[in-house]
Amino acid sequence: MKWTDRVDLAIYLVGSLAALCSLAVCARLALYVHASVNVFGVLALSPRVTRKTDPPDQKSGKKHGKETPAPARGCVPLFLLVYITATEVWLMQFTVIVVLLLLLAISGAVGRLSLRYVPPGHIGIVRRLNGRTHPDFPQVTPHATHGVLARTLLPGRHWMTPFVYEVQVVPRTRVPEGKIGLVRAKAGRTRPGNRALALPVPCDDFQDGVRFLLNGGEQGTQIGVLAGGQTYSINTELFRVTLVDRVHVPAGTIGLVDARAGGNRPPGALFGPHVECDDFQDGARFLTGGGQQGKQLAILQGGAYYDINPALFDVITTHNVEARGGPLEARHLKQIAIPADQTGVVITLDGADPGEDDQAGPPVPGHQGFRLPWVFLQNGGRRGVQEETLSGGTVSALNPYFIRVMLIPTHLLALEWDEKTPAEQQNYDVHLGRITATVQGYRLFVDVKQLIRIPAQSAPGLVRRNGGAQISDIGGLDYNRMPVQRFVQRVLGAIVTTYFNQIATASTVLEFVKNYRDTRLELATLVENELRDWGVESKGTHLGVFRAEDERLNEMLKRTADEEMESEKLALQLENAEREDAIDKVRVEAERRRVKLELEAEIQVLGLENVMVLKMLREISQAPVPQIVSGGDLSAFLETLPITRLDGLMDRMRTLRRGPGIEGAERPSLPEAESGEAGR
Repeated sequence: MKWTDRVDLAIYLVGSLAALCSLAVCARLALYVHASVNVFGVLALSPRVTRKTDPPDQKSGKKHGKETPAPARGCVPLFLLVYITATEVWLMQFTVIVVLLLLLAISGAVGRLSLRYVPPGHIGIVRRLNGRTHPDFPQVTPHATHGVLARTLLPGRHWMTPFVYEVQVVPRTRVPEGKIGLVRAKAGRTRPGNRALALPVPCDDFQDGVRFLLNGGEQGTQIGVLAGGQTYSINTELFRVTLVDRVHVPAGTIGLVDARAGGNRPPGALFGPHVECDDFQDGARFLTGGGQQGKQLAILQGGAYYDINPALFDVITTHNVEARGGPLEARHLKQIAIPADQTGVVITLDGADPGEDDQAGPPVPGHQGFRLPWVFLQNGGRRGVQEETLSGGTVSALNPYFIRVMLIPTHLLALEWDEKTPAEQQNYDVHLGRITATVQGYRLFVDVKQLIRIPAQSAPGLVRRNGGAQISDIGGLDYNRMPVQRFVQRVLGAIVTTYFNQIATASTVLEFVKNYRDTRLELATLVENELRDWGVESKGTHLGVFRAEDERLNEMLKRTADEEMESEKLALQLENAEREDAIDKVRVEAERRRVKLELEAEIQVLGLENVMVLKMLREISQAPVPQIVSGGDLSAFLETLPITRLDGLMDRMRTLRRGPGIEGAERPSLPEAESGEAGR
């Protein structure tokens, strides 16, 4: 039961009691009083019975009279009151009836003026028209004094004293999705001049104006904001709500934050202390935790929305950075991606003084790859080039106010001393021109090519000693190739140029040409030793074909080179011939040893006599024998017979040098022919 229903019931009961009490004075007076009370009951009950037939609210779909009793329960008392009232009025005099009607009309008018209806989706703002003004709250008051009341009326019917209170019906405050409500208080305590925003007070998201004022709420822009997608019962006479967009940080980028309010930073400090404040969405925690004005170390991660009060924090994203102007650009707000074939040398723009030790900053634990710069500073991190690098293939969201990252190649670099084209002006060897050596007044041009590789652990020292670590306000990913270009120019360029100048001074043209091959080996050793001091690896030194500025010298050098080449060719042929003779001698000696070994093996197995017989038989078997003999003398015929050849073989065998295996052995011989047979 609402409080208005309770008031009506109380009035009716008091009237009925007055009617009973009037019986002691006069029965007719009691009749008049009771009839008037019944008329009041009819007027109070009839709206509640008919309220059920009111159309439902179009927005919520709910009926306005949902809190009233059902018609079945309300109609019976109403009919009973009407019947009793009609009976009592019938017994009254006409003059009394007229007076009662006038009183009822006046009472209805007064009741109409006292009843205030607030429809759904709205609130009622109450203003007291008379009375005294509260000294602390002259405009909007939490008390029942003159002025706008801090409390509001919720949807429904409300009894208000006529001619004392005025009610203004306004829509509830709606904050759509994608927006936040920035609240400004029109009344409250005066804010100190050194504070731009009002301190927060508990007041149910500014819906309880009484608590706001009594708890010391201050005038002006509030730290807290209203979240989107909700509706609030805000007293618009006390608070003004402005809709602003939520902060959106696109994926792959970061958001930088500058605090508009807070404490003052110490002189020379680039950043204030880090305060955990829910990604700057809790402004009260930021201020009460010691947050300071200016640039903040923490950043906003990409791919998210944030409910950040723009009156407290200035957020820089890729959406608004171009319109702001200044040195900060959209490229500074991108996540830092290190290519796989490079390393990222980190240069911190804030930290302890690096001192005079001329060394890179030592590793600092806990900062998670420089993503937590406040941890880096708390643990004593130094300003400048850091020994710790970002590995290739990593992607990091880093604060460009605090970090600069320089890319140093770790892949194989080919550096050439030659004439550069306009398209090669960004190469690492841009400052390496063609080598020119003046020998005996002749200008000689030499092409040099050097292969090097810079390890990741050597990159910080190279950057530190060759520039690129200048302190500035903006960092981010730096594509400047100056450190490597300076290293190539100052180290490699100076070594090669000085070397060729020295040998050109101490050599003639012919000596220079003759020793050109040794020059490459000596230069390669010199470069490798120098690069070792830098921690850089030498992967090869190559000298190209040199030429003279004077074409006559080129022709002479060409003829000399041709003659040397022809001489070298002949010497090579002679050397090959000598090698072939030596090979033949080796082959003959090998064949002799093979035959000897075979003969010794046969003698050992078969014996010397058997081997000799076998040899003779093989020889005899290969001797030619005439098929037909006609004419001629007999001696020629005998020479062709195998027995004659056999005797010759025996004589040859007698003359052979005995081998080591047949020393002392008796030489076999054929038996002498009989005289008779010899004479035939």
